[in-house]
Amino acid sequence: MVNKLPKEIKKAWLVKNILDALGTIVGFGIIYFVLKIFVDKNWLHLTLIVWTVLFALVILFDLIQILLIPYIYNFLTYQITGEFVELHKGYIFRKQITIPLARLQTVTLEAGPILRWQNLTELYLHTASSSEKISGLRLEDAKKFRKQLLTIIQKAGDTHE
Repeated sequence: MVNKLPKEIKKAWLVKNILDALGTIVGFGIIYFVLKIFVDKNWLHLTLIVWTVLFALVILFDLIQILLIPYIYNFLTYQITGEFVELHKGYIFRKQITIPLARLQTVTLEAGPILRWQNLTELYLHTASSSEKISGLRLEDAKKFRKQLLTIIQKAGDTHE
C-alpha cells in the first residue's frame, strides 16, 4: 500500500519557506548596508544593480518554492513491501529509492521545531552505504513504522547469527 505524507506537512513547508525568504531579506539587507558603507562611490551604482538582480532572483526562487508546495506534495510517497522500503521523491526529476529491509542498520526519528509544531517527524533509514529520510510523518505513525522496521532488522540479525 502506497502511503502519502499527512497534509500537515504542507503547513510546515510553508512556514519553513517563509522563514527562508525572511532570512534572505535580512541577509540581503545586511549586505546592502555593507555595500553602501564599504564600496567605492564610483562602483556603488553597478554593485547595487548586481545586488538588486541577485536579490530579486533569490526572492523569486523562494516564492516559486512556496507556490509549488501543493504540487510537490503529490510526488512524495513511501511503502513497505515484503522485503523493501520504497520511497518516491522528486517533482521535476523523479526518483524511486528501494531499500532492502535486510540492509537496514538503524532507523532514527528527528524533528525540529517546525515539524514538532505540526506533530510531525522525520524518519531516517540508515544502511551501510546510504541514508534516506521520510520527512513529515505523523509522530505516532513514525513510531509504529520505526518499531515495525526495527523488528524486521532484529529478525534479520537473528537469522545471520
